[in-house]
Amino acid sequence: MPPPVAAIEAAGDDFSVVGLGQCSLDILGLVPRYPEADAKVDLDETLVQGGGPVATALVTLARLGEKTALIGRVGDDDFGMRIRQELEEEGVNCRHLVTQRGASSQFSFIAVERPRGFRNIFCHRGSTESLKNSDLPAGILQGARVLHLDGSHLPAAISAARSARGIGMHTVLDGGSWRPGLDRLLPWIDHLVVSRNFASTVFPGRPLVESLRNLLNYGAEAVTVTLGADGSRTLLRNGRLIDQPAFDVDVVDTTGCGDVFHGGYIYGLLRRWPMDHVVRFASACAALKATALGGRSAIPHRAAVERFLLHAHAEHAWARPDVADHKND
Repeated sequence: MPPPVAAIEAAGDDFSVVGLGQCSLDILGLVPRYPEADAKVDLDETLVQGGGPVATALVTLARLGEKTALIGRVGDDDFGMRIRQELEEEGVNCRHLVTQRGASSQFSFIAVERPRGFRNIFCHRGSTESLKNSDLPAGILQGARVLHLDGSHLPAAISAARSARGIGMHTVLDGGSWRPGLDRLLPWIDHLVVSRNFASTVFPGRPLVESLRNLLNYGAEAVTVTLGADGSRTLLRNGRLIDQPAFDVDVVDTTGCGDVFHGGYIYGLLRRWPMDHVVRFASACAALKATALGGRSAIPHRAAVERFLLHAHAEHAWARPDVADHKND
C-alpha cells in the first residue's frame, strides 16, 4: 500500500475541492411521452452534454467560484475527449483525469418526459479500469478543504478518504445507489448525502428517520436523504432533524439535480454556514438546474441563487453567516 496522500510532498496546486469519481457523456432527448414497447416517438429537443455525479458537482462549484480538480479516468475515444474539453471549459482542473488508451468512456442515453421532467437513464459504463491506490496523484489533497466522492474507484476512494480525514479535510459522499463494498468507505465520510433509493436499499422497509439514524451510525457528522419533489431530510450528529422542502419551479429535466445539490451543499460547507442554510442553498441550486434540459445547462452562478432565494421569500437569516465569512474570502 502506498503512503497516504497527506504524507507525500504537495504538488503546489491550490484547490478548495478535489473530486474522485465518475464522469460521462450524456445524450439527452425530450419526449412528449414515453412510448409503449416496440413503438416510436419523436424527440422534441436533444442535447449532448457532460455528466457524472462528481464531475457535475465540481462544475457547480466552479460556477459558484471555487477552484476544483477531478481525479478520474476516461477512454481515448471521442466521448472521452469531449468529456475532458467540457470540464476544462467550465474551469475544472483535469490534470489528473487519466486517459486510458484503447478504452471506451462511460456514456448515457437519457429520455426525459414532458411535462414532469422525469427521466429514464440507459447507461453504458465503458471499458476504463478502476483507479487504484497507486493512481492517486501525489499531494493532490494538500491545501484542499473538501474531498468529494461517489463510491466509484472504491480502493482509491477509501485511500483518499482516509488521507483526507488525516489532514482535517471534510469528506462528502454522493450515494446515488448502493455499491458493494461501500460499507468500507462510509466510516471515512463526514457528510453523507444519499438518494431515497440508496436509503431504502440499505434499510428496506424502514421509516426514513430510522434509516437516517442507522446511516449516521457509520460515523458521519450529518446524513441527508434527497427526496426529489419532497425536498430533503437531514439528521445531524447532535440529533437535530432538518426538513427542507423542494422549491416550486417549472421543471423541465431532473437529470443531475442530485449532483448539483451536492455542489451547493459543499459550497455551504466551505462557507461554514449552519446546516439548515447549507441544505437550503443546495436545494435552490438543484431547483434552478431543473429548469432546463441537461444536467449542467442551468447550473447557476451564486448571484442567481441569491436572487432566487430572495424571490422565494427565503428567511433573511440564510445569508447572515456569509457576512462574517465573506471577509475571509
